[in-house]
Amino acid sequence: MNRISFSLSVNETEEPLPVKAPSLREQGFVPIRYLVALLSFFGMVFNYMLRVNINLTIVAMVKPSNSSNSSIEDVCHFGNGTEDQTSESEGDFEWNEFTQSMITGSFFWGYIWTQIPGGRLAEIFGFRRVFGGALVLASIISCFVPMAAKAGSGVLIMVRILLGVAEGPTFPSTHVLLANWAPPLERSIISTIIYAGSQAGTIIAYPMASAIIQSLGWEAVFYIQAGLTLGWCALWFLIVADTPLKSKWISEAEKHYIMSSMGDSKDLKAPPVPIKSILTSPPFWAIFVAGVGNNWGFYTLLTDLPLYMKNMLKQDIKSNALLSGMPYLGMWIFSLLMSLAGDKLRMAGKLSTVAVRKIANSIAHMGPAVCLLILTAITCDRNATIALLFVAVGLQGGIYTGFMVNHVDIAPNFAGTLFGITNAAATIPGWLAPMTVGALTTNQQTFEQWNKVFYISAAWFIVDAVVFLIFASGTEQPWNIVSSNATEDKTDEAKTKRTDTKKLVQNTDSPSTSKQQPDAYDTYVTSPQFRNTFTNDAYEKDLSPSETDKKTD
Repeated sequence: MNRISFSLSVNETEEPLPVKAPSLREQGFVPIRYLVALLSFFGMVFNYMLRVNINLTIVAMVKPSNSSNSSIEDVCHFGNGTEDQTSESEGDFEWNEFTQSMITGSFFWGYIWTQIPGGRLAEIFGFRRVFGGALVLASIISCFVPMAAKAGSGVLIMVRILLGVAEGPTFPSTHVLLANWAPPLERSIISTIIYAGSQAGTIIAYPMASAIIQSLGWEAVFYIQAGLTLGWCALWFLIVADTPLKSKWISEAEKHYIMSSMGDSKDLKAPPVPIKSILTSPPFWAIFVAGVGNNWGFYTLLTDLPLYMKNMLKQDIKSNALLSGMPYLGMWIFSLLMSLAGDKLRMAGKLSTVAVRKIANSIAHMGPAVCLLILTAITCDRNATIALLFVAVGLQGGIYTGFMVNHVDIAPNFAGTLFGITNAAATIPGWLAPMTVGALTTNQQTFEQWNKVFYISAAWFIVDAVVFLIFASGTEQPWNIVSSNATEDKTDEAKTKRTDTKKLVQNTDSPSTSKQQPDAYDTYVTSPQFRNTFTNDAYEKDLSPSETDKKTD
């Protein structure tokens, strides 16, 4: 018979033993964990749609600047390029580049404040309520954007701040989802499915906004996308549960597989946060620095790529929408390929978790840094510029197999809180980077000024990649299990989990072996070699029917 053993160790060379997944037929042909991931993917689509729609829409909202950069037209001979832009949208507002950067970046002034509370609330009350509730609130706020814009840039900035407050808990709460639903060896692919919604949201938001602007006007962008988001929220609350044990749709076989694969690394209730241990943990700081560096480069491109396309490459709004969104299609595709390769290599035992995380993160950050440095040497070559931006953004898809999922590797009990802390810091570049771009390029739309933008982003990418290479970890940290004053509670929870596992296995076993299960699941041997490990030696015994009857008597 097979031995069941779940091992989680601080040593980087010790990986959790794989638990075989049941067949698709045993899981009801549709694994619910992937249905939850798919719904979360669409949640991220709408999350990003509401966040980034202003980045392109503001091009149609603002009147063309009288101080057009004729130097670009003279140097590159692109032509004026204003005919198409003017015919498509005259614009209603006279906002300079700095004011525009304040409007797009102000989202993060609110976003930063609900990162840590959002992650902790998701750990205590469940990610379902926190994630879904955040998008309900964000949809309502989005409907007020047109009214706020007409009231003035200051009012619009306030509404954007409130939108950031509403959306702040979304990413931290999805890390709680991963801790509850994703088996360790499927974390890369499930996290990538979910977070690929960010790219899909950008891909969809820009062309959709362009089409709506041309047919219905820029105001309709916010109303239509908010309405679609509310429709998704209804499905979310209907289908998704906080844990496999609470889901009414999941099969017993899949439920047993998820719970068994996680072993004892994830508590049923949220333990107190060991803040001192977290703040003195090098792997935590590796994720922290990686998040800050990534977001400086990512949000520089996300918020200002449409402006670069308009002002430097002289693209009209329709072409701008397509060219600004296409790099994120590349990022989406690359993220899926990278996560599949990472999980396959881990399952085959060819690479450890930490090796996969470091390789993926290095590709995601060193690659774009090289592309941006090459971009500074190019001036008037549109095709080369677009190709380099496509590759730079596309390679960032590796982050979802790199630092983005690493919180769950090192501390599944505190994945939401950890992500809240790191993402709170990482939101600072979300508003500081666009402000820097605005300060450098206001009334100075030249390649020299934009090159400074690219140099700064490349430097951030390189620094965070090096720090992550040196200090990152791929295994559970000792402070994930809080033993002080909580041992008794944890013991009770462990007993509850084992009882639930016992029931699950009894339900999924055949009738011929069901009599053996009580003895098999009442015997636990704690290994002295590994913390948080138990082995079920009863599986090694080949009990005859007579022995089973004796034990039952």
